[in-house]
Amino acid sequence: MEILALIEELEVMGEEGEKWYTRFVPGFIGKTVVDAEEFFDLLHRLRSSLPEEMSMANKVSRDRDRILREAHEERAKILEASREQAQLLVSNDEIVKQAERRSEEVLDQARIDAEAIRAEAETWARGIVERLDNYVNRVSATIDKTRKALLSESSAPDEREALIGEE
Repeated sequence: MEILALIEELEVMGEEGEKWYTRFVPGFIGKTVVDAEEFFDLLHRLRSSLPEEMSMANKVSRDRDRILREAHEERAKILEASREQAQLLVSNDEIVKQAERRSEEVLDQARIDAEAIRAEAETWARGIVERLDNYVNRVSATIDKTRKALLSESSAPDEREALIGEE
């Protein structure tokens, strides 16, 4: 990779540069001198070798303060809007209470209506069951009459006894 090779060249340049040591100038002990033209040429080549993503990341890093400032401004706007909304909700508290009272009234009426409908349904069901019971009883009575009529017409008395025993 070209970037790594250029970094190695910078390291070599630092290692092979002329070493200066002095006791007379404080802080100037152990400094290395390199050829400025070579150094800046190498830096230029390194910068041009950086991938586009790194350039974009560098731009994003530079824009960080602007982005943070905008985020803080947006946060302040959101907080202010939230405060205003909270005040509006508090001022609407009476409307909410009225709506809750009305909803309780509607629910109470719905419970009463539901109970009335349930009672009507039970009454209707009882009527159906009674009519069905009467019908079944009539059918059963008709079956009994028919059986007796058939038995009375039968010529064998033993057969009559057998049919009556089956009942």
